[in-house]
Parts: sequence; structure tokens; C-alpha cells
Amino acid sequence: MYRYTVQLYEGIVKPPSNFLLVTIIILEKRQHKIGIHISESIYNINLTQTTRNSSTYMMEKLQMDTSRPVLKSNSFGLSLFTWAVVLLVSDLSNAIWQALIGEPPVWLFWVKIGFLVVLILISLAWKPIQRVRPYFFLLLVLMLALWGMNWLRETVAYVHWEQQIGWVWAMTAFQLLKLAVAFIMILVLLLMGKQRKEFFLTPGQLDAPIRSTKGEENPGKRLISWGHLGLILGICIAPLTLLFVGLESLPSAELLTKALPFFPAALLFAATNAFSEEMQFRASLLGDLQKVIGPDQAIWLTATFFGFAHYFGGAPAGLPGVLIAGLLGALFAKCMLGSKGIAVPWFIHFCQNAVIYAFWAINAIA
Repeated sequence: MYRYTVQLYEGIVKPPSNFLLVTIIILEKRQHKIGIHISESIYNINLTQTTRNSSTYMMEKLQMDTSRPVLKSNSFGLSLFTWAVVLLVSDLSNAIWQALIGEPPVWLFWVKIGFLVVLILISLAWKPIQRVRPYFFLLLVLMLALWGMNWLRETVAYVHWEQQIGWVWAMTAFQLLKLAVAFIMILVLLLMGKQRKEFFLTPGQLDAPIRSTKGEENPGKRLISWGHLGLILGICIAPLTLLFVGLESLPSAELLTKALPFFPAALLFAATNAFSEEMQFRASLLGDLQKVIGPDQAIWLTATFFGFAHYFGGAPAGLPGVLIAGLLGALFAKCMLGSKGIAVPWFIHFCQNAVIYAFWAINAIA
């Protein structure tokens, strides 16, 4: 509910002109205080002759400005609609199909692609969803690029070749394919006229302090920067990942010694994988999405899509993979929006991946 304070001033600008100044101040909207001032000066109005008196004009102005709650209602509906679409085209439907029926059919993916294409075409004529069209288009490109990567890796020739080479070369090829998907997203964003900072392809504001979203600041409290937070979280997440994925299967000293030469490659793979996934699932999608449904909704929506992408073949896979990847995805997205760049979430992601790829290297030797 809004409370309006309306002040009406009448005076003379210069003889014989009159002016009517209407100032509408919106003081309160629930718990937030918003000050919006709308002023208009209307010259050469003879108040004694015109049939539109000041009260009529004032009521029309109030009716025009009270359309703001309707916009909020429309934004809520658009947010709900976007959530529904993302859940339908994510791997959630595949997981449900597998749990209830069995192996998801190939055509299910193409149903999702067709659904997105139809929505994009409808948005050309239906204004309520036009604002979310760029996000749906980027989601369509991402899904097709990931499908192409997986299709290539499942061909007989690729599988045969992968079995003939060692772990390092096989993982190198896999990371190159993931980087190709990331660069496809970058290319599409540039062709759409986006600047690099609009899709977070910059280091970001590493020295910027982390401020409260409520705008409340304690003058005597020293604020931590986004760069320092990323460093702290990265250092903390590595041992936590070790506890989760490798505490029960720690390698022997002999096996660890044999795997040591592979650790530099494992670190390189962790770095490229972190960049690829940050570019694919966050940087390319967050920019447009946050403008439509707000930053908080955008964070959790991209995190949900990222989480379900780890249901099949994730590390770990299944429901634990969805929950862990989803929560980490929300953290990465929050850091990306807060620091306005990719460096902080990339570093945290890299520290987590470093542990996983180190164990993959050890398992390859074993």
C-alpha cells in the first residue's frame, strides 16, 4: 500500500501566465522508503476558464502513478513463469523420468529445445515475455552447445580414440571441448551487442568492500573486500572438498608418488574447467536475467539449473550432486554479481576442482 502526500502550488510566473506545479511524493512502500519526485510546470493556463480544475488533474496524476504496483505484480508473474520454464528444460525432467520409468529417451531433449524455440517465437508478438527472451535464447544456445559436445564424446570414433590414449590427453580433449562451449557463449553475447563487463568477462572489483544489502553500515567496522573473501573461501573449500570426496579413500604413499607428475596437469584442468563452467552457467546468463527478475531470483535460478546439470555424471552425481552443486552455484553467482567480475567465483571454483581433479589423476594411475 502506498501513502501519498500531494502539495498544490499556484502562483504567477510572469503576467499574465499562471502555472500549476504538482509534486507527488511517494513516501512509503511497505518497509522500504522510496523518494520519487515528479514535477510538472504547465504554463499559460487560465484557471478560471479551463474545465480541468486542479483536483481533476491531481486525481489523474495519482491514477497514472499508482500503476507501479501493477508493474510489480507483472514482474512477479514473469519471475514465476521463468522459473517454470527453467525447471522444465533442466535435467530435473530427466531425473524424474529415470526415477519413474527408466532411461530418459533421446527425444526428450528435443522437446525441450522445441519448447524454448516456441517461447522465443511467441515472445516476438507477446509483450509480457519479451524482456526474458534474451535469456531464453542464451539458454537455448547453451543447451545446444552442450548437446553437441556430449554427442561428439559419445561417438564410436571418439570413444575408441579416448581409450587408446592416456588420462592426460583424454582430459585435455575434454577440457578443450568445454572451452569451445564457453567461447561459443562469449561469441554469441558479443554478436548480441553485449560489452564484456555486461557478462562479467572482467576480473571485477576485487578491492570493492562487501556492503550490506540493507544499506546499513557501521562506521567503526572494517569491511572485507570481495577479493579477500574469494581468497578465504577458496582456501576453506579445498579441505572441505577433500573431506567429502577423498577422506575414506586416501591414496597410499607409493600411489601418491606415482601421481605427482600428473598434478600440474590436474591443476590446469581444474582452472580451465572452472572458467568454462563459470562462463557457461553463470556469466553468460546472469547479466540479462538479473535485469528481468532481480539479482536474488537470478542467483537461485542459475544455481538450480547448474545443480540439476550435475545429476548425471557430476562429481558427485545424483541428488547429492544437485544439492552441493546448487549451493555452490548460488555462492559463485553471488560473488560474481557482487564483485562484478569472474575472478572471485573462478578462484573459489578452481580450489574445489583442484581437489577433485587431483583424485581423478590418482585414480587414473591406479
